[in-house]
Amino acid sequence: MVSAPTQVGVRMYQVGFGDCILVSVGYDEPLSDGRAERHILIDFGSTRSAREGRARGRMSDVAKLIEEHTGGELDVLVVTHRHKDHLAGFADDSAAKVLRALAPKRVLRSWTEVPDGDGTADGQPDAETPKQDGLGRASIRYAQLLSDAQKDAEVLSTLTGLHDDVQAAAKEQVKNAKAIELLDELAASGRGRYLHAGADAGLDDLIPGLAVTVLGPPTVEQDARVAKQREEDREYWMLALRSSLREAAQRRIPPGEKHDIDLGPGPVRWLIERLSSQKSHSVARLVRDLDDALNNTSLVLLLEIGELKMLFAGDAQIENWQYTLERLDGQPRLKAKLAAIDLYKVGHHGSRNATPRTLHALWKDRPDDSPKMIALMSTREGVHGKSVATAVPRETLVTALRQVATLHSTDDLGRGEEFIELVADVGQGPFRLVQR
Repeated sequence: MVSAPTQVGVRMYQVGFGDCILVSVGYDEPLSDGRAERHILIDFGSTRSAREGRARGRMSDVAKLIEEHTGGELDVLVVTHRHKDHLAGFADDSAAKVLRALAPKRVLRSWTEVPDGDGTADGQPDAETPKQDGLGRASIRYAQLLSDAQKDAEVLSTLTGLHDDVQAAAKEQVKNAKAIELLDELAASGRGRYLHAGADAGLDDLIPGLAVTVLGPPTVEQDARVAKQREEDREYWMLALRSSLREAAQRRIPPGEKHDIDLGPGPVRWLIERLSSQKSHSVARLVRDLDDALNNTSLVLLLEIGELKMLFAGDAQIENWQYTLERLDGQPRLKAKLAAIDLYKVGHHGSRNATPRTLHALWKDRPDDSPKMIALMSTREGVHGKSVATAVPRETLVTALRQVATLHSTDDLGRGEEFIELVADVGQGPFRLVQR
C-alpha cells in the first residue's frame, strides 16, 4: 500500500523579530523508514527578542521545540535568504548543536548562496566560465558583488558619528559568517540545492505528495531587474552600491581618535553636528539599498499538498516578484493557484514593499464561497520604522490582509505562548487554529 498525505501542520515560532516556521506533513501509513511524518523547517533567525510579557523566543529554546516537534529528525531545511532575522539562529552554539543532530536531508537556499568553489569562488568569470546550477556569468558575478558589499557594510557598521539607528541597521546587513559556515556544513555532500525561478527543488523522494514550485528569485539572466541593472549603461547597480560603500568606509574615523581642537559651543560645533547627520543620511541610504538587494535574493516557494496551497515568500520585494507576476496572464494555471492560496507567510514581516498589489488583487477577487485564506506574520512592532509611512508592520497592509485573510501574528502571543499552530486536512482544508 502506498502511503498518502492526510494532514498538514504549520507551526510559527515566537522568535521576536524574525522568521522560523515548521511545516509537517502527516501520512495515513508509515513510509519506508517507519515514520508517518515529514518535516520542513523554513528559516531560523531573529534580530530582536519578543516584547515584554511574551515567550522569550531564544533560538536555543526554539531549537529544542523543533527537536520535539520533529521527533529529532528533519527532512528539509529552507533558508530563504541571508538576513540575520532569517538565519541568526544557526550561529547560536546551543541551537547549532540541535540542528546538526536533526541532520536535514536536503537544504534549500537561493542561487546567490552557492558556496565558494561551486560557482562563485573567484568572482572574476571570463568568457570560458561555464554555467553552473543554471547560473551564467552575470549571475555569478552578481553573487560575488553581493558578498563583497556585505563585507564593506561591516566596515560601515563601525563608523563613528553615525546615528545609533543607522549603525544598528548597518550591522543587520553584515554577513553572519558563523551561521553561513554551519549552513554550508549542513548542505555539504550533495544535500544542498541552490534554487532560482523554475528550478527543481528535488524533494520528490523525501516528501511524497508534495509539489514545489520555485517562483523566485530569478537569476540575472532570467530577469536583470533583480539586480536593479541600470537602463542607461551595462553596469550593475550593485557595482555602484559597492563603490559608494567603500567610499563611505574609507572616510571612517579610527575608533578612539579625537579631534585635536576643542570645538566648544557655537556655530562650529553646530556645523560639525549637521555634517555628521548628513553622513548618517548617506549611510542610511546605502544600507537601505543593500537591504533591498538581499531581500530580492529571497526564495519564493509555492508548496502544494493535495488541494492545499501554501505560499512562503521570505522577504522578497518587487524586483524578485515581478518575474512571476508579469507572466501570470500567460500562465492561467499558476494564476489560479496563487489566487487560491490557503496559507500565506506574510512577506518581510508586514513591510509595505513585500506583498505586491497584484497578488493581493487575486485574493480580493476570490469567490465568496471559497475558504478564507490564513496569513501568518512573524514580527514585532516598533523595531523598524518610526512613522506611519515606514512602520513594520505597515498598518495599511495589515488592514488589507485582514480583508482577504484571517491574520495571525507572533506579536499577538501575549500569554507566553511559544508558537502558533495550524492544521488542515489535505482533502478538505481550510487551515484551522489549534487552541492550546
